[in-house]
Amino acid sequence: MQFCDQEILIDVSTAAVDTGGYGVFLTVTSEGGTEVDNVFSYLGDCSSLFEARNLAEIFAKKWIDENIFP
Repeated sequence: MQFCDQEILIDVSTAAVDTGGYGVFLTVTSEGGTEVDNVFSYLGDCSSLFEARNLAEIFAKKWIDENIFP
């Protein structure tokens, strides 16, 4: 999943964590291709990958609202 603006690209990856549960990893890249930031959050136990993706999308939108477009 990706969120795109004229100046930034945010790539959202969801993955199973070795210790159990799921995590979300955001990679923020500037328009010129320079990696600006990386963010990881543990989502906890999820009943499915679908649920993890939904939680990842919610996390990403909240992070964007708080850090990119406050």
